[in-house]
Amino acid sequence: MLERLRRAWARVPLRARLLLLLVAGLLSAQAASLWWALSDRAASARQAALVLQVQRAADLVAVIDAVPPGQRAAVAAALPYPLLRLNPVPQPEAAPPEVLAVARGVWARRLPGRPVSVVATRGPLQRARPPGRTHGLRIVLGTSLGDGQLVQAEVEVGQSRFRTEGLLGPFVLLGVVTSLLVVLAMRLVLRPLEQLAVGAEALGTGLDATPLPEAGPPEVRRAAEVLNRLHARLKEHVQGRVQSLAAISHDLRTPITRLRLRAELLPDPESRTSFARDLRQLEEMVQGTLDYLRGIGEAAPLEPVDLDGLLAQAVEDVEALGAAVPHPEPTGLIVQAHAPALRRALVNLLRNAVVHAAAPELAVEAAGGVVRIHVMDRGPGIPESEIARVLRPFEQLDPSRGTSPGAGLGLSIASEVALRHGGRLVIRNRDGGGLCATLELAPA
Repeated sequence: MLERLRRAWARVPLRARLLLLLVAGLLSAQAASLWWALSDRAASARQAALVLQVQRAADLVAVIDAVPPGQRAAVAAALPYPLLRLNPVPQPEAAPPEVLAVARGVWARRLPGRPVSVVATRGPLQRARPPGRTHGLRIVLGTSLGDGQLVQAEVEVGQSRFRTEGLLGPFVLLGVVTSLLVVLAMRLVLRPLEQLAVGAEALGTGLDATPLPEAGPPEVRRAAEVLNRLHARLKEHVQGRVQSLAAISHDLRTPITRLRLRAELLPDPESRTSFARDLRQLEEMVQGTLDYLRGIGEAAPLEPVDLDGLLAQAVEDVEALGAAVPHPEPTGLIVQAHAPALRRALVNLLRNAVVHAAAPELAVEAAGGVVRIHVMDRGPGIPESEIARVLRPFEQLDPSRGTSPGAGLGLSIASEVALRHGGRLVIRNRDGGGLCATLELAPA
């Protein structure tokens, strides 16, 4: 259970986490303040009720003291409350300190110079004063009259309840206002972080992405500066490597051309054909490497492109290899693309379907603001554990997709082109056998 809660908490965004913690803390503070206010109000009410009852008892003792001794019993019996007892048995004093202090203070003001003993017990009230409260304090106040006669006055103080009148409404209003202010503060605080995240994600789309704006709080500015420096160093490193490899690959084309000319002079036709096939394979590998490096090192602008026309050109290029590819249904879609790069990616995907499998198919769909170009075949497919690897440059599977020659750059080029168009290349196995390579693009 704890592990499940930990995984669920890990999926909660930072904004929601901070908002939850702040609102919970503020509401807890408000709840504690409300509890303190209600407790203070209840304590004040209890003290006021105690003062009132002791005053009534003292006033009643003063009245009895003024009555002739022979009539005191009749007067005491006629009084329903407070209860008066004449000539009672003295009781040892027992009362909480706060009750004892209040009772003696009130008694001293009402009957100066007259001692009093206080006995207070908690329990059910017999006369339920005030009405509706059945539990509280029963207080017996014992003293002596002017002629020395002992008398006791018994009063009751009900247990005060929490009263939320006038407090609950402001508490709810304050909680709502506080929550709204917290939400507003969270938006202001997290906006620079969100902008930093969006900018950092843009940096990952290519080496020529716009640097992050170095603005906002000091922590955000520092992070933006670090990311910009990292991106600049990475760009410089990759471009240096690309230029070196491109130069090497370009220089290889000259000896390949010379070897092709010499192969034409071979007397043995079989050797000449085999030699020419090997040179063609080597030239394709060099050309593929140049195409891949060109895609990494250059950032071509995107412009509206007629997708139907581009697909027709790619199909014609692949049909030149001697394979028939069914033309997809016209879609009338316009996409933001660099036409040569996108055409190269489509040709690579179709060529893979023709060379490594059979029954190539081409389909297009547009849904959810994304244009998907599906290149499908009915070949052996790719093991699920190898799909991520075939998208890396110069990676080839062993016999699972055939033994045809190649440099292992076709899918890498297509994936790089998709990323530069703000999309992605998705590879999955088809039901019934075969592979489906989906190129996702954004419409114009």
